[in-house]
Amino acid sequence: MNKTRLAVFTLSALTLSIANAAQYTVVELDSNDKGLNVFPTDINAGGQIALNVASPYNPPLDETLINFESQTLIDNLTDIEAAKVGNFNDADYTLLYALITENSEGLTTQQLASRQAYVETNGSTQFIPGFDVLDPQTNEYTFSNDTIVRGLNDVGTTVGSSFDVFYTLDYTLEDETELTFVVNDFYNRAFATVNNTTIELPPIADTAGGLSIAYDVNNNNQVAGYSTTLLNSTSLQTSVDNCNDDDVRGDEPVEVCLRRINLAESTNGEKALEFSFQRRGVIWQLDNQGQIISTKALGLLYTPEEDDTNSYESKALAINDNGVAVGESQDEYRDTNIIRTFAAVFEGDTVTGITSDDEFTSSTATDINNSGLVIGSGVKQVNGISRSKFFVHDINTDETTFPEDFFLGSSSFANSINNAGIVVGRGEVETGVSARRSHAFRYDTNTSEFINMNDLIQCNSAYTLVNATSINDDGVVAASALVRVPSKNVLGEVILDSNGDEVLVDKIIGVRLEPIAGGTIEDCDVTEPGDDEEGNDNNDLDRKGAGFGILSLMGLMLMAFRRRIKV
Repeated sequence: MNKTRLAVFTLSALTLSIANAAQYTVVELDSNDKGLNVFPTDINAGGQIALNVASPYNPPLDETLINFESQTLIDNLTDIEAAKVGNFNDADYTLLYALITENSEGLTTQQLASRQAYVETNGSTQFIPGFDVLDPQTNEYTFSNDTIVRGLNDVGTTVGSSFDVFYTLDYTLEDETELTFVVNDFYNRAFATVNNTTIELPPIADTAGGLSIAYDVNNNNQVAGYSTTLLNSTSLQTSVDNCNDDDVRGDEPVEVCLRRINLAESTNGEKALEFSFQRRGVIWQLDNQGQIISTKALGLLYTPEEDDTNSYESKALAINDNGVAVGESQDEYRDTNIIRTFAAVFEGDTVTGITSDDEFTSSTATDINNSGLVIGSGVKQVNGISRSKFFVHDINTDETTFPEDFFLGSSSFANSINNAGIVVGRGEVETGVSARRSHAFRYDTNTSEFINMNDLIQCNSAYTLVNATSINDDGVVAASALVRVPSKNVLGEVILDSNGDEVLVDKIIGVRLEPIAGGTIEDCDVTEPGDDEEGNDNNDLDRKGAGFGILSLMGLMLMAFRRRIKV
């Protein structure tokens, strides 16, 4: 088609052609300007998206907790006198932020959240503070405690977990040295946010703070998660008792002594808590005002002997509106004394396994819809290498299906299923490399159609969809995308190189994928006719996006996150 004929198309016809050249429109979330990376976790019927921001921009620095007599600061701050009164220039702010975060678990160092939670609604964002509080001096939140939001129901109730807020505690040692400690009273605790009010969902066993995590909430205000339920460790109890004994504790406040225990339990990873507590899946029932009506501990697939003192674990990771929860539980592996984790359904007082342990060495269930379709992933050997494969299980027929994904050796993970039976998740799209790139997928349980979601957006898109985390009944998807954008510093300012040009980096952002009515899949491999000035065809279509190894980038984000959140 020559240029003269192209010119006769009207603008409306061209717009219609572009709109129908894909099945989804990619809409960036406004929350992407709040931190280095944004990870959506859930979407409700109204299109609200729960999300977490990693490495938030412009955190508040507390000059009263900075040791300006430090030789490092004396030698490196450009305006130490201004910094002493909280008037930081960009260079000094960046230096102080780096020093604070390097000592992120220090008992006398300001604590800054590495992860913040938000809910985005039609372009507006609402901060989810968890257990953070307003600072009476500034009337702003302290932004000291990591908060993670994981679930969201249709009326906007959110659930997740949060550190206790950090506070300062002045103390004079026996030698008259005055110290200001920075402490909190527990490490990780479940919460629900109801009508802008944080509701604590405490663990059943709370020695040394215990542990509770909330993952999902249904429209009947049932919250699914897990909790420490029974203390097994006499040594942990002895340590707590010693902290509360003035004659044994030593020259430090009780709160500091207990925080040392929390740090030891948490920074040693889950193994420390596994040895110290029994942990079970839990359902907290709330009323419409968010008050806890009941707390129900769930069971295990495995039945320990009465004299078995080992610690065992189950987790409820999702719950439907019928009160049926799914998740995982430890169980025996292949009739041996080896205990591993397998997908489980929690219905009333019954715990039922899903995947056969003859082929799969471990598994987990991640979501369930109101029709009883369960999704999850199981690990098995593929050509001698452990790979995760997503599954769909129908609790009505007790049938489990492992659909074909990107290729035989690809690991795939199902994240969400809506009531229409549409599954979204992520899967590996590369072979022969250690750090494989992942792409988002959509799977229709009605037609058995599995498709890369990058094929459902426009060719030449700037976005690479790497993970689809949640889908609502209107088919709107909350997802993570990789995109090449200008790099920003901790203040949220664009970084320029020595020539004054923007420094471009690959960044994970949160996006909303909106279905296009009547949209079709565009064939990006087709060359459409069109001539350049020399008469050559120049309309080869290709899907363009960031080329960075996404698994490596996401892995770095998770490692940084898990350094603070250990369980």
